[in-house]
Amino acid sequence: MKTTLIQIHYEMEKMEALRQYRNVAELNADLEAVLQALYETNVPAEVRERIESAGNI
Repeated sequence: MKTTLIQIHYEMEKMEALRQYRNVAELNADLEAVLQALYETNVPAEVRERIESAGNI
């Protein structure tokens, strides 16, 4: 599947603190996991199945 870039605004001090404890790759993985959980919680199963099957064509 194609990917898209997501940008958000976040408090600089909090981001700097996060970077002290997590590297960029870890932060990206964590954010992707949160987005996946939101997707699975909010998008009905039949829609997810349709999207996933369309990506496998």
